[in-house]
Amino acid sequence: MARISPQIRQEILDKTDFLSVYQEHVRLQKKGASFWGLCPFHSEKTPSFSVSPDTGLFYCFGCHKGGSIIQFIMDIDRLSYTEAMQELAQRCGVQIRFEESEELGETEKERQALLELNERLSKTFHWFLMNHDFGRPALEILHKRGLSDELIEKFSIGYAPANRQWLYSFLKAKGYTDDFLKHSGLFSKKDLAYPLFADRIMFPIGDAKGRIIAFGGRAMNEDGPKYINSPDTAVFRKQETLFAFSQAVDSIKNSDTAIICEGYMDALSFHAAGLTNAVAPLGTAFTSQQAMIIRRKSSNIILCFDTDEAGLHAAERACSIATATGLETRVLLLEEGKDASEILEKKGAGELTRMAKNTINAGYFLLTRANQLFDISTMEGKAKAVSFLFPFLDALDSDVKRQEYIKEVGRIIGVSSHAVAMDYAKAKVSGMRRTRDTYGISNLPYGSSNSARTSDLLFMAAIILSENPFQFIDENLDIENFDDPRAKDLFLALQEAQKEGILDIEGILSRCTDEAAARFVREVDTSGELQGGLEKIIKDGFEKKKKAALERKRRDLVTQLQSLSVDADPLQEKLILEEIINIDGELKATGGDINE
Repeated sequence: MARISPQIRQEILDKTDFLSVYQEHVRLQKKGASFWGLCPFHSEKTPSFSVSPDTGLFYCFGCHKGGSIIQFIMDIDRLSYTEAMQELAQRCGVQIRFEESEELGETEKERQALLELNERLSKTFHWFLMNHDFGRPALEILHKRGLSDELIEKFSIGYAPANRQWLYSFLKAKGYTDDFLKHSGLFSKKDLAYPLFADRIMFPIGDAKGRIIAFGGRAMNEDGPKYINSPDTAVFRKQETLFAFSQAVDSIKNSDTAIICEGYMDALSFHAAGLTNAVAPLGTAFTSQQAMIIRRKSSNIILCFDTDEAGLHAAERACSIATATGLETRVLLLEEGKDASEILEKKGAGELTRMAKNTINAGYFLLTRANQLFDISTMEGKAKAVSFLFPFLDALDSDVKRQEYIKEVGRIIGVSSHAVAMDYAKAKVSGMRRTRDTYGISNLPYGSSNSARTSDLLFMAAIILSENPFQFIDENLDIENFDDPRAKDLFLALQEAQKEGILDIEGILSRCTDEAAARFVREVDTSGELQGGLEKIIKDGFEKKKKAALERKRRDLVTQLQSLSVDADPLQEKLILEEIINIDGELKATGGDINE
């Protein structure tokens, strides 16, 4: 299998302005020796994501995710290692060269093949829509809905013919195997003769970089579900993807606001009206992962779901998710019974743009919903209305905001704010806080590695974070010098990296088999606690190892002396005693233990 040479990897890392890469996704502020911000990988209210300016490593003290800028790009953009390296290489102008051969690993080959297949099919579907009689009815529907040819081209909208045999025959003729097609997300896994998309308007779904990773299809008739999406594949995860994100991301950043719509056509309608910061979930409820995608680019979100009961319920849930993620959340309620697509079609872009300005804050929306859902003239209704608002209370990132909202809840519902606060506190104590469980927002429970730090672990961390960690391998350091298995793992990783010519810290840590050991190094690095103290830790560590080695050797010599038989060679006994005396002298000088 091919790999990127250590030299090329190091050149890319040396030339990468890693801080600017991180800041594209996280608002960082310098605090002490490190840069800090809200973690892009989990919901939090206090910054626990840190970046070391010296090493370029990132580490989150909340969810314990960490690594190099390469790992960050892999995680944030869901790229393979090779794709992440290519992305960084392109940024800094380094030409990627592969060792051995240019063949990719099996996983990367599958990913690449799926991306190429999706790109090919997107063009084919688009051609059917724009150039074939098959696609004319679909094109008329899109035009009637107010979508121009320019917008259709921009989003590569297409049409999948009604004929159920053509797709399989077409792809087999192109050389694709049955096994590959079963995992392509285009067919039923049980029956390749059954394509998921037939007689449907096709919406290509892109990743953050605009690469086509899946499709959504809108039915042309009443048979079957109105909308279907590709299932999850090697390149697509529905809960972590937003339709139109790559087309909307610049507008989201520039306006510092994202509009979340219920479906493809609604998002496209906003784009047609000039509101190009609109995106949509993929046939599922808005997720915390999707909220995190928005938070990396913006601090504000507008939720625009249908005004039927299902849409309002989706908005309720999304309010707590978005708020818990740290987004300032507002709700856009369009005319009752109408969605953005209908308004664009019947009243035009100007009316949709005008309506889009009439938003209300999430807290007020939820209070209004509580009034609608429960009879607050009764004691039971008041209690249910108050409980209904607990997830949103839990999601607020400020005690001041929470206190003010509790006052407003009490005023609107008709109870004392003290009673609201007491019920909320009881719910928290009894484990009824629903945001973490119901809304999928969680900090991964993991004990801090600080609680299990040892001098061995700190010593090896200091060596790895030093300017030239490999110089210490040859200084009489051996794996037997360590009692802590995590320190042993770090030592072996350092040895392996030296053999392979790996020079960067994350390259060393990636060779650890114990993730807790690697995590500890990232944690102490990004926290800055070893700043200026590496040399002393290493010096003290070597002195301790020297003492331990001398004590071990002395114990062995004492054992040898005690095991000598009565008729043993006196010279042998003399040599052992002399060696013990010499060791005792060294131990006295270093404060070691000679009481054996």
